Amino acid sequence: MVQLFEVAPIQQQIQRLKQKFTKTWRNPFANPRKQKLIIHCSHHKAGTVWFSNVLKEVANQFGLQFQYCRQEKLYLTTEIFLEDHSCLDFEKLPPHRGSHIIRDPRDMIISGYFYHLWTHEKWANIPRQKYGDRSYKDYLNSLDLEAGILAEIKRAINGGIKEMSIWDYTDPNFINIKYEDLVKNEREIFSSIFRHYGFHERAIAQSLEIVDYYSFKNVKKREAKENFKKSHLRSGRSGEWRELFTDAHKAYFKEHCGDILLKLGYETNYDW
Repeated sequence: MVQLFEVAPIQQQIQRLKQKFTKTWRNPFANPRKQKLIIHCSHHKAGTVWFSNVLKEVANQFGLQFQYCRQEKLYLTTEIFLEDHSCLDFEKLPPHRGSHIIRDPRDMIISGYFYHLWTHEKWANIPRQKYGDRSYKDYLNSLDLEAGILAEIKRAINGGIKEMSIWDYTDPNFINIKYEDLVKNEREIFSSIFRHYGFHERAIAQSLEIVDYYSFKNVKKREAKENFKKSHLRSGRSGEWRELFTDAHKAYFKEHCGDILLKLGYETNYDW
């Protein structure tokens, strides 16, 4: 039987005590007595690393415990929790407030395709029978661009795209945001997120300084300066799929998950 919460290792318990003293004078909550577990739910290629960097630093700033994990690994003492596939058993969670991010599935596919050509993530480097005893990464690298993008569409349909389609967008505990809006208006959207978490205005202002440091534009500048050839971040442009989707890609996508674009508000009909 899976336990709801795990006990943190002794080193983390010691760190937690240090954070407790920090928090007594840095508490970010407007009403500390009503503090709830903060949860951020994401999807693959929808700004997960970006949010992880921001929320981890925000946690450090205010002496809160941050954890990026699956729910069954969640510690009882965790105060900011990031789940990167938005797969939660809400009935087993303590009182919470959270954020949930989505992205145009077509752009997620393009971003995923280029990332999976070089990723070191374990799952993409395990040989599998369905790929001819090759890893997904090696299989993808064996294909040309058109076939590779089609392979990524097929993979994503039962992954991040399905996850976004079954999310409950009416849950009042969560603020739902679009990746595209966040890239355009980082401070405005993050302000809304922190306010939804229950932060007071001073804490929001301090958190926005962290947001500025990890700004999409600033990170890209630092990586360019340091000559990073491989990164989780690419262009961040919305609509990049238009340059790479062929008619065959569009037809396959519409047939298998075209309705999801309507549900998420990325299209109003199938004429795209």
